[in-house]
Amino acid sequence: MAKANAEKMGSDSLFKLLISMGIPGLLGNMTTYLYRTVDQIYVGNYVGRNALGGISVLNPFNNIVIALSLFITVGGAAMLAVATGSRDYDKANRLFTNIIVQAIGMALIVTALFAFIPEYWVRLFGAKEGTEIFEYAVVYLRIIAWGQVFNMLNMGLAAIIRTEGSATYSMIANMIGAVINIGLNAVFIIVLGMGIEGAALGTICSQFAGAAFSAAYFFTGKSNLKWKGFGVVSIRQMLFVAKFGIAPSIFQMLSFYTNILLNRSLQKYGDLDPVYGLIGGGELCISAVAAATAVENLITTTAMGINQAASPIISFNYGAKKYSRIWKATLLSQAMAFFFAIIVYAMMRICPEVLINLFSKDDAELIAFGVEAMRIAKLFAIFSGYQMLVSMFFSACCKPEVATLVSLSRHGIFLIPALLILPRFYGLSGVLYANAVSDGCSMILVTLLYDAEIRRLRSYTDEVTYDDRSFIKRIYQKIRLTK
Repeated sequence: MAKANAEKMGSDSLFKLLISMGIPGLLGNMTTYLYRTVDQIYVGNYVGRNALGGISVLNPFNNIVIALSLFITVGGAAMLAVATGSRDYDKANRLFTNIIVQAIGMALIVTALFAFIPEYWVRLFGAKEGTEIFEYAVVYLRIIAWGQVFNMLNMGLAAIIRTEGSATYSMIANMIGAVINIGLNAVFIIVLGMGIEGAALGTICSQFAGAAFSAAYFFTGKSNLKWKGFGVVSIRQMLFVAKFGIAPSIFQMLSFYTNILLNRSLQKYGDLDPVYGLIGGGELCISAVAAATAVENLITTTAMGINQAASPIISFNYGAKKYSRIWKATLLSQAMAFFFAIIVYAMMRICPEVLINLFSKDDAELIAFGVEAMRIAKLFAIFSGYQMLVSMFFSACCKPEVATLVSLSRHGIFLIPALLILPRFYGLSGVLYANAVSDGCSMILVTLLYDAEIRRLRSYTDEVTYDDRSFIKRIYQKIRLTK
């Protein structure tokens, strides 16, 4: 059955495929988005503004986890799709085995690094020692680090399940975890009064539930992929997987640095600001920008959900040399992502106060700076999903070098210099304008690269296989006999 699902990616209607695989992937990704956002909403409303800042200052930690996971979810999924597209099922099984080992190994490293010395990392991430944000962040990180084995294993398994064409099952696995997280947060934080510790424990329990459900897909025989044993484990193959997932991973690793730089800039210039320095300073600014970023992440989350359908389709057809389906699939996925982006962006421009208020009950100072951050720093937020899809498009086409350049442009080539220069002249406002300047410049570069590749693909003719030629020949003969 899994083989039949995979073969559909080379023959079925692209719109039908993107809808059937994209909607489950989109809903599943939305539930993943809720893991973190629900924690922020609960602690912001029931623990306080600084608890929200404590979770938010840990964005660099999330960048590391996502970066490592993308080696698997993008690189591994793309290689699996190419292997199945070229009907090399032995290679697909070996890839499957190495992806599982790689996911568990990377998760154990993350746990070892962050669970035992959280104070060091929180200090590095930009929180000022001695503040409430620092204390909240240390408590949350120490607990949440222990759940990364479940988290990364679930993301890896879910990507493999989607690659086999079973996007609905993958969606359900994510939804189970997210629903449990929402319920446990309510119990631990509101009923039991466990505060930020309750938010972290609820997340770990929900990640375990999601991983268990994803693993059941393979143990119950739903998958066509087989575990080949530790004898096929290959560091070289893991490095190949990492290579093809390196572009979006570099995006996240650069985000690791830029989030640290952003936290420190907000802390420094927030304390120095003549207005906000008197009503909360850097702690207020970190919390407010986190709320604005959480709203923007809704756009990138929908784009990632759509990519979960588009990426295996593009990779499969790349392996099958069906070039017209490649460029049609990527443009159609962009159109779908842009539809959702318009809705979210319109709300960000029309009613930003309502959106920021979701993260803290009637906190006037937080809302005021959050609205300013949303209107300035997120000026080009409508295109954030577009740039992510372009990067993942190049990864799916086995062009990690170009995909890496796309990723570098937004969070490296433009943002780092902007964050280092603009605040020196414009203070706290310069921190916000740095994001807008970076997004605008990156969008221009990304569009030029994307347009060139689409034009190249459109110049190719789809390869006709032996079976296709035989079919065409039989049709031609029937037409001649009819005449």
